[in-house]
Amino acid sequence: MSLIKPILTFLAASAIILAGYSQDKQDQKLTLDGYVTFLETVMDLDSAGGFWIYETQLHNRLNINYVPVSRLSFSLQARNRLITGDRFRSDPGDLNKKAMERDPGLADMSFNIASGKSYVLNSSVDRLWMKYTVNQFEATVGRQRINWGLTWVWNPNDWFNNFSFFDVDYPERPGSDAIRLRYFTGPLSSGELVLKADSTGKLTAAGQYRFNRGRYDFQVQGGILASDDAGLGIGWAGGIGNMGFRGELSYFHPLRKFTDSAGLFLVSVALDYTFDNSLSFQFEGLYNQQPGGNRITDFMSFYQRPLTVKDLSFTEWNLFAQVSYPFTPLLNASLAVLYFPGIKGYYIGPSVTWSLGDNLDFSFIIQMFDGKLPDRGRQTFTLGFLRFKYSF
Repeated sequence: MSLIKPILTFLAASAIILAGYSQDKQDQKLTLDGYVTFLETVMDLDSAGGFWIYETQLHNRLNINYVPVSRLSFSLQARNRLITGDRFRSDPGDLNKKAMERDPGLADMSFNIASGKSYVLNSSVDRLWMKYTVNQFEATVGRQRINWGLTWVWNPNDWFNNFSFFDVDYPERPGSDAIRLRYFTGPLSSGELVLKADSTGKLTAAGQYRFNRGRYDFQVQGGILASDDAGLGIGWAGGIGNMGFRGELSYFHPLRKFTDSAGLFLVSVALDYTFDNSLSFQFEGLYNQQPGGNRITDFMSFYQRPLTVKDLSFTEWNLFAQVSYPFTPLLNASLAVLYFPGIKGYYIGPSVTWSLGDNLDFSFIIQMFDGKLPDRGRQTFTLGFLRFKYSF
């Protein structure tokens, strides 16, 4: 453990130096890309007395890929983040700093390299894998992204590394420490087996088969979730006329007291349509059975906690709609709205992205949650983001 921190620091420093070289000067077997973002965040939780919380983040993403021979490839991808602001300054127990260093994977690869009263410098590896390919067979070992989801906001079929729709600065999404075996049975069909372990020693083991029928791609899956539940899932993606139509459903049943326990059923259904002028609409609904309830104390606690497939929402019924339009090739705007009937609440999220030049983007994002929470009354949680992103 004592050697990993300096190794990660050295890798990050070396990669930053390498990034100064153009791609055509690099060995084609070894490639590097990534981005740097500057993110300014303000938060207001009305239950905290209306105080605004400010935070600044400098985020460097590094993707190093190495292909020594045609059948073998390696990847190391890391996030290096310097965050400073009120969230750490008003945290006497350093709970937020400790949370950043907590790695949910089997291997501990998230470290706070340096920290002070109001800042933390964290480096975390979210991809570290080796892939071997021969004919139609593919085996990947290590920390990797396993994406079985088909819809946009909620993914009942994504059993391995679910993500939050509200995270504005992590498009790559988390990875899993897993072994993944995949066999392509045809141009539009494949079968795979995945075994994942987490930091608690629990195992998720599942298989999935994907195939095509007419205009639709289907997937069926089954296995064991986090050593606790047996699971079954079905998903589809296709179209109704010119409109996209996709969905996912999963059912989980506790392995202990199998005949006496209640199961959990989740289903998400989504529609999308794009007009000739590039105006697009997306609609999605989620039913989360929640037999034991999913009570939250406030919106901030739900916003910051990691999600699992059994913890996709805090209400039983959830509705989503989004409209987006590219006003020019360089300027895109969108508006997302969610409705939570169970708490008579809603979410509003307008955003604007403007391309300032080659590989440089500016984004302005607002997120506002409002609802009547159990035991807390009505609460509003508002966030605003200004982000500059440079990709290399």
